[in-house]
Amino acid sequence: MIRFVMSCLALATLSACASLPHGEAPARAEFVVIGDTPYNASDEAMLATAIPKIKAIKPPFVLHVGDTQGGGEVCGAPDDRFAKLVEALKPIPVIYSPGDNEWTDCDRKDVPGTTTKFSELARLDILRSRFFAAPAVTDPAFDYIQQAGQPENARFEYGGMVWTTLNMVGTNNGRDSVMGDDLATAAKAAEARELANVGWLNEAFAVAAAKKARAVVIIMQADMVTEVDPKAFGHPCFDAVAGKREVPCDGFYPIRDMLPALAANFGKPVFLIHGDTGPFRAFKSWAPGQVYELNAAGDVWYRDSGEMCAVRDVTHVWIDVDAAEPLRAVGLTTGEVPGTTQPVHDDCK
Repeated sequence: MIRFVMSCLALATLSACASLPHGEAPARAEFVVIGDTPYNASDEAMLATAIPKIKAIKPPFVLHVGDTQGGGEVCGAPDDRFAKLVEALKPIPVIYSPGDNEWTDCDRKDVPGTTTKFSELARLDILRSRFFAAPAVTDPAFDYIQQAGQPENARFEYGGMVWTTLNMVGTNNGRDSVMGDDLATAAKAAEARELANVGWLNEAFAVAAAKKARAVVIIMQADMVTEVDPKAFGHPCFDAVAGKREVPCDGFYPIRDMLPALAANFGKPVFLIHGDTGPFRAFKSWAPGQVYELNAAGDVWYRDSGEMCAVRDVTHVWIDVDAAEPLRAVGLTTGEVPGTTQPVHDDCK
């Protein structure tokens, strides 16, 4: 069943319940999002400050939108660091959607002690066996389930909403710069992931409609708009992948194309939470209708001038479907408000 954050009886007055449409229970959630960190010692220091603050809030869960390491780090050892973060946040469950830095970008480096590039597909298998072999949430009230064959895709229910993760990552959703795997094998795997994601997202909206959920929340790593080559935007990939270059297609097209229709048919708010790019923003999405988007804090880098792009922080988030502003967010350690104090240069993305 759907677990509601607050019941009408918990509200200050019964009149507040009466004001809700069709007598529906309120749909609210307060939680924390981590992503695109740590890349360096400064990020690690921020997390050391953030962890006790997160635990003081006592959110029902923490969402991690991937990139648990820097894109230039050798993969493998940083997995231990992420495992320690998950352990440090206990008993708060961490619901994790992997990022490109910890699997699709691993083949930027050789396997230590060899001259062989990392296999992206082997890295994904390692992440699956280490971080997705058991459910992230065991409380039966969440009705937490994982997709067969793609266990990093999960779905759960909280606060009158259906929440779903999708393995959608940068590097053109795993289709560019495939240097450690056979290209035909990588193409087949990319197609399988894409089909699984399409099916999982369709299922999330079907479940939300059947259970009369008041919103759908989608969690992924990729920024499906900013990260696409404008020349390739809207061109399906089919079975295309590329070696030491970019393939001229849009690896995010199927999900980005289907989302507006799913949201319109659902007819209620949809929230898209991701990382992947620097701008810390909460806004009405590119998709029409009641679609709201959060590009969470993280992914800090510096312009040649020394000016910092993005916000070094984790994100404290509130969703309240009945509020005039249904999506609110703030940097937990900095107090940064999305889109207000960071640089907005074209190259800060």
